[in-house]
Amino acid sequence: MPPNDNQNPLAQLHGIIDPDTASSWPPPFIYWLLAVLVIILLAAAVYFFKKYKEKKELQKKALQELNQLNSSKGSFASLNQLLKGTALLYFPRSEVASLHGELWFEFLQNYSAETIFQDKQTFSRRLYHSTAQPCSADDFQQAGNWIKNLPHQIKKQQKESSKNV
Repeated sequence: MPPNDNQNPLAQLHGIIDPDTASSWPPPFIYWLLAVLVIILLAAAVYFFKKYKEKKELQKKALQELNQLNSSKGSFASLNQLLKGTALLYFPRSEVASLHGELWFEFLQNYSAETIFQDKQTFSRRLYHSTAQPCSADDFQQAGNWIKNLPHQIKKQQKESSKNV
């Protein structure tokens, strides 16, 4: 009998070879996709936050100008100029710049939570036919409310117009 016949054939086997551990690089495609999505969302958040802060800063500046106008007892025409300048910050120039008289009054009313400056005739008379008389405290308060509420009124008008479509 050969000497190898008595040996256990399993003894000739080598130990189990462990597979190589999985590499973490390159990451799977889904992780790349998630990373790109997170970057896009962060960029969008930063963009919209900057636009929001810019609008708030413009609104704050308009309110400061209103306070200066109030301190100097500005005329109704000056107050109207401030309101039109504020509207130009929020709307395209082609939509707002040419408005005057009754159309401008209606624009102010459309983007106001409450009626401001009484009625069309009084508004037009005070704006175009009156001498440079100072505005009343009520005028400045109504203008301040209009400036403060303008972004909310714009959103409200957009929602109403999208419902009608």
